[in-house]
Amino acid sequence: MKKLLLIFAILFSGFCFSQDGLILSQENANEKGITPIWPKCDRSRQTPTQCFDGKLRNHIIMNFEYPEIALDDGLTGTVTVEFIINKKGKVEVLEVTGAHRYLQREAIRIIRAIPKMEPGRWGDKPIAIAYTVPITFRKPQ
Repeated sequence: MKKLLLIFAILFSGFCFSQDGLILSQENANEKGITPIWPKCDRSRQTPTQCFDGKLRNHIIMNFEYPEIALDDGLTGTVTVEFIINKKGKVEVLEVTGAHRYLQREAIRIIRAIPKMEPGRWGDKPIAIAYTVPITFRKPQ
């Protein structure tokens, strides 16, 4: 019986510690109703997820600047940025793929300009939530 209790205690303590490094994907977070709260979304009539998605889309559109060197070279393509909103509500870029490095730099700049927000919460604990966003660069005509 003591061995069984010891095994249970070890397994349970490992489970408790693993919660600290928890990062939910956007899909899993949305299913559970967990999302970071973008500034002013707490006063919106939309759900927090709808407000976050809309604010993110507007942020990308409003901050988008086609890099001059990319225009001169005729560079186009889609850059995919993987990032998290961490436990403190700040953006951390994890990975950037696709297109030319000049376009990748612009996509990183746009994502890093996301404002600090209230982090997602699992119960009363803040958690990080991962997002993947494609940004398409088409040469203006």
